[in-house]
Amino acid sequence: MHRKISLLTTTLLLCLSLTAQVQPFTTEPVEPRWEYSIRAALDRFLPELDAAYYNTGIQVYDLTTDSVLWAYHAGKVMRPASCQKLLTTISALDLLGSSHTVSTRAYYTGSIVDSVLQGNIYVVGGFDPTYTYDDLCGLAARIRALGINSIKGRIMGDTSFKDTLRIGNGWCWDDKPSVFHPYLSPLLFDRGRLSPQSDKYPTDIFFNPAEHFLRTLCTELGLLPDRLSYGFASVPPQAQLFYVHESHISDLLTRTLKNSDNLYAEAIFYQIAHLNAGANATATDGARLIDNVIRKAGANSTFCEIHDGCGLSPYDFLTPATLVAMLRYAYRNANIYYSLIEALPISGKDGTLSSRMKTGPAYLNVHAKTGTVTGVSSLAGYVTASNGHTLAFAIINNGLLKTTTGHNIQDKICQELAR
Repeated sequence: MHRKISLLTTTLLLCLSLTAQVQPFTTEPVEPRWEYSIRAALDRFLPELDAAYYNTGIQVYDLTTDSVLWAYHAGKVMRPASCQKLLTTISALDLLGSSHTVSTRAYYTGSIVDSVLQGNIYVVGGFDPTYTYDDLCGLAARIRALGINSIKGRIMGDTSFKDTLRIGNGWCWDDKPSVFHPYLSPLLFDRGRLSPQSDKYPTDIFFNPAEHFLRTLCTELGLLPDRLSYGFASVPPQAQLFYVHESHISDLLTRTLKNSDNLYAEAIFYQIAHLNAGANATATDGARLIDNVIRKAGANSTFCEIHDGCGLSPYDFLTPATLVAMLRYAYRNANIYYSLIEALPISGKDGTLSSRMKTGPAYLNVHAKTGTVTGVSSLAGYVTASNGHTLAFAIINNGLLKTTTGHNIQDKICQELAR
């Protein structure tokens, strides 16, 4: 009898012990893990993207966990528009460094006798898009400061920094020169405009910005600006350097990315090309080095076509996954990332994103490059998620009838990424 009671007591105590370890039942919902929640939010865009008349490619990468978070046709080859500038600027920071300078230099040959230069002045262009009319006047003043009042020789321009193409590789031949479609030259001032007081650009396709530079310099020196007073030739080795005007690559980065300036992007592109080829560098030389950086970033360069540095060429192609790989590469290299992030437009604040995402969690949270040409809209950059993770993303829309259609889907996705 006592043995049966003891056994019963032991059994009851064991049951009570097990019951105490069981958590009480609750009806409160369990918060899903962050990555599941954000993937579910992005999945809700799938019916809209699948049914759209235009094509879309997207990749979102969690840089904190170093893994793809979400993707939609991320391997599809598409036109990037000005998101091409990300390839150019990231490659330039990787290959040239943030301390790289762009210079315009001047030399003279011969001797100065009784205020007369018995030789030539050589102006060597390094494709500085920041060079202005005031800078050119400063060069003229520097020549006069040497004691030169007249020149027996000529004013010579050395434009051997790049090839002779005055428009970007693959650009449409019938596009009129403008801020959007600038002339390209190693030697130019005020962006190749006809006068510092005007925003107008010459419409003559044979206009030569370098010749315009030399003619204007002759005028500032009081010389008759005709073909007897100026010409083109490479600076000889015995020439004496007397003038250097420098701009830093950081000066070019901000305008390239925040303002999406095509001239500045092409200037950076040809700095890369010149690094590869030296004199008479071509777009192919620049593309070859950028292709190398793409491979260093771990992307498949087979699916990239690089014809210019700014994205105007209709022959530029890449994948959203390539853009994200380059953004990831930049993020993992502090010497690239900090210069890049400072130059990217900020949502609702400045640059080409100043009027977008002005409310919601994406406000001031998206640092990204926009891209717009006819039929194309793109957005690629960085955003901080609600859990503190840094995300890299690329969204490309091709085949659009209205640019705002692309903006709307891009902004909605960014709001979810930041939520």
